[in-house]
Amino acid sequence: VAVSKEKRNTSGLKPAVILCPGGGYEMVSFYNEGLQPAQRMERDGGYKAFILCYRIRPNYYPLPQMDLARAVMYVRAHAAEYQVDPNRIVILENLEKFQKADMVEQYRKISARPDAVGLLYPVISFTSEYHEGSYIYNTNEKPGLREKLSVEFHITSDYPMTYAYANADDGCVPASNTMRLNEALEKAGVKHLCEVYPTGDHGIGLGYHTSAKMWSENMLAFFDQNL
Repeated sequence: VAVSKEKRNTSGLKPAVILCPGGGYEMVSFYNEGLQPAQRMERDGGYKAFILCYRIRPNYYPLPQMDLARAVMYVRAHAAEYQVDPNRIVILENLEKFQKADMVEQYRKISARPDAVGLLYPVISFTSEYHEGSYIYNTNEKPGLREKLSVEFHITSDYPMTYAYANADDGCVPASNTMRLNEALEKAGVKHLCEVYPTGDHGIGLGYHTSAKMWSENMLAFFDQNL
């Protein structure tokens, strides 16, 4: 798949990507799921990349998600300084649920909604076939959060265009999460591309040594055509 560095706008501004590396909220996989994909998207996709070191344990939901919301607002507020398009901000992440509400007083008039979302072997449900660690960490066993944080129940037609992928042999997060995400996006009429590769397991970064080696190429092509 050929990926063009010339994006759809004529302003000369780059799209921005905010990367949120995984790590089970115990650590941030900065190199494998941060620096490497960031370099790939800057080099081959023409993006301006930002890597978010969000709060981890013992900071429970919604603090990590608030960090992501604030990052989106920050990049949008400083778009001119970074020479990026404020209407083409992508998040590439492993956080289970991003917040669309304004979280910070200084950015209260700036939207925290990303224009596109890339999800790597995501947890999108806490009701069935979910990742136990993410469930316990995000909900802290509080009642009412199981459904609230299950993204599959909250996708509407204004949800950002989405790319997601998973590996069928993932021993950490069941690939059925990505399949249910695909169904929800399809039902809501949201532009999306969800892929499930046969092998690769979990936490593979760019995955060049696995059957998922094309995921970043396919994601870039998808956003290039639609963003």
